[in-house]
Amino acid sequence: MSNVPAPSPLHGIYFKLSALVLFCTMDAMVKALGGTYGSFQMMLFRSGIALVPVAVMIWHAGGLRAIRSTRPGLQALRVCIGICSMFGFFYVFPRMPLVDAYAISFASPLFMVALSVPILGEPVGWRRWTAVAVGFIGVLIMLDPWGIQFHAISLIVLAATFCYALSTVMVRLLSRHDKDVVTLFWFAFCASLVSLVGAIPEWKWPPLLDWVWLITLGLLGGFAQILITRAWRLAPAAVLAPFDYASIVLAVAFGYLWFKEEPSWTVWYGLPLVIGSGLYILYRERVRARERAKAVSS
Repeated sequence: MSNVPAPSPLHGIYFKLSALVLFCTMDAMVKALGGTYGSFQMMLFRSGIALVPVAVMIWHAGGLRAIRSTRPGLQALRVCIGICSMFGFFYVFPRMPLVDAYAISFASPLFMVALSVPILGEPVGWRRWTAVAVGFIGVLIMLDPWGIQFHAISLIVLAATFCYALSTVMVRLLSRHDKDVVTLFWFAFCASLVSLVGAIPEWKWPPLLDWVWLITLGLLGGFAQILITRAWRLAPAAVLAPFDYASIVLAVAFGYLWFKEEPSWTVWYGLPLVIGSGLYILYRERVRARERAKAVSS
């Protein structure tokens, strides 16, 4: 018998946090490059380059037979929703402060927790709802939403946020039927085709340095997608959702260091609530993991 412990929700949390670091870095690069290149061209690099690590996964899984889906209709729906979300965020990041865009996108944990009940049938206890609510209150304090100018572009962020939450919940649903490599391949492949068609009219040939940036953007997005897909297989949506708030730390850092967007004083008041909500969920999962281990050994 193997002594290697089975994956647990804790592993899902670690995968999620690692993916957030990569995604936040990618988002900052999208914002930086958005003044030069169109949304579809950046999406093409994001999706096309992501096929490289996915191709390695396919090879290890036994070839093209590994990408056959048992739920093709569900995969197609998830691909469409995911592409809408990606385009929405790639469109708005160059057009508004990074922290403001993240402020609106932090509605996603609430969407995820709410959607996980009817779609996944996962129970959501009062502790998880409380953690999500506390984290969201912390974000509101940090970002002072009454000072954000809500206009049409803000509605695009909100729509992209809902699509992201729905797409993410569908990834967990698909994990019950298909392997990770199936979901990863079909999204990257279809997103690449759609992006290629959209990028043709707006294409600008990048200089050598920008090729490096764009390829790096794609690799970051590809590896982040692998990590996040694995995370949603290992942990319930209500467990992982509050950790989206942790990315505000990187959003504030990138906004200040890269784009000279200074955070307001309210950031320092809300930050403990944001971090605390995620740490509380992590603590609860450690307690539950010990309880499960005792139940198995007894």
